[in-house]
Amino acid sequence: MNEALDRQLARLRTRLAKTPLPRFFAWWGGELLACLPEHWRKRLAGRSEALLLEVRDRELVVWRERAGRVAEFGRLSLDDLPEAQLDAFRRLRARIENPNARTVLVIPGTRALTRAMTLPAAAEDNLRQVLAFEMDRQTPFKADQVYFDSRIASRDAVARNMRVELVVMPRTSLDPELAAFANGTAELDAVDIWRGIPGEGRHHINLLPAERRARRRDMRLPLNLGLAAAALALLVFNMSESLANRAAAVEAMSAAVDQARAAATEVTELRKTLQDSIGGANFLSDKKRKGPVVIGLLNDLTHRLNDDTYLERLQIENNQIQIQGQSKEAANLISVLSSSPYLGSPRFEGQIQPDPRTSKDRFTISADPRPVDISHAADTPAGQGGAADGGGKEKEAVGTAVKDTVIENATGDAAAKKAADHAADVRAQKEAADGAR
Repeated sequence: MNEALDRQLARLRTRLAKTPLPRFFAWWGGELLACLPEHWRKRLAGRSEALLLEVRDRELVVWRERAGRVAEFGRLSLDDLPEAQLDAFRRLRARIENPNARTVLVIPGTRALTRAMTLPAAAEDNLRQVLAFEMDRQTPFKADQVYFDSRIASRDAVARNMRVELVVMPRTSLDPELAAFANGTAELDAVDIWRGIPGEGRHHINLLPAERRARRRDMRLPLNLGLAAAALALLVFNMSESLANRAAAVEAMSAAVDQARAAATEVTELRKTLQDSIGGANFLSDKKRKGPVVIGLLNDLTHRLNDDTYLERLQIENNQIQIQGQSKEAANLISVLSSSPYLGSPRFEGQIQPDPRTSKDRFTISADPRPVDISHAADTPAGQGGAADGGGKEKEAVGTAVKDTVIENATGDAAAKKAADHAADVRAQKEAADGAR
């Protein structure tokens, strides 16, 4: 199960290495690290510490690798008892702040066989299996006789191949040294080789089989998983808050729109009411202005009609003027009334009928009202027909007597009603004056 998981992880690392992400993250991490204070940089650099062990002349030389630099850290005698060696190594390890520092056995590069070979880029996913198949062709050993590992030196994207450095060491040469650590002196995480003389640096390979490596609990994985889960939770929370804020903004905007719509409707209704009020006021004003001026019409008729003519009825309705009365010269009334500024197209309605009681002709005249300037409505035109001195003065004073005059104005003008009452009084006074003569 662990081997299958290791293979899958190795494949994932290999595929990740093909992408530009490792170089980007390395550059990004370096830039972020340069922005930190010096003591933080040292602390973070200490996290990549490792203890390098080298067996030399019955001594175990311990090197400390930190931030890419290697320095001698201490020495242990292999002739001491295993318990003493273990205590001495624990004291050295306790001097390192990082408890997860790896322990690597480093052997001289002359004891290992190194081969450079070119392989297709497609072999990178299963590089270890490919090298195991090629072991007997590239080395004098078989795959089960050696410990081997490799590192990719370069890649050629155009040619679709890669340069691989293979490091091989016979098991018979390395097993005795591994057996020396089996007594518990140190748990090894890897076996590496020096690039040159001891202390110059190592190749960063691992010849130690996976089943013989120290089992360490890497806290970075659960920490990274926890950070990823926290980041995901924060992302979901942020998205939900964003959606909630957007919904609240939409709701507030909808409320504002509804309020503005209600205000606009109210303004529209007020405008309509104002227009209706103005229209009603203008209607009455236009009706009064365009309709016949009743006082002016009565005054005009009073001056135009002679003393032998009196009116019984004056009706204004549906934009029509109807005059009923009696006169000794009824046939001449059309010509008299045609010059009136208040009457248009005067005409007889029906026939002129004589009245035996008064010895006068009864007539009915219809006419159309003419628009008259109200400012000149009170002007009095020249009188028509002769009259006695007393009668002429009385005519000028009170107007022509109108018998049983009834004025019906469809518009309900109060002035017309008042004029009708005044005409009735004038008629009574005229009859009294005639009786006295």
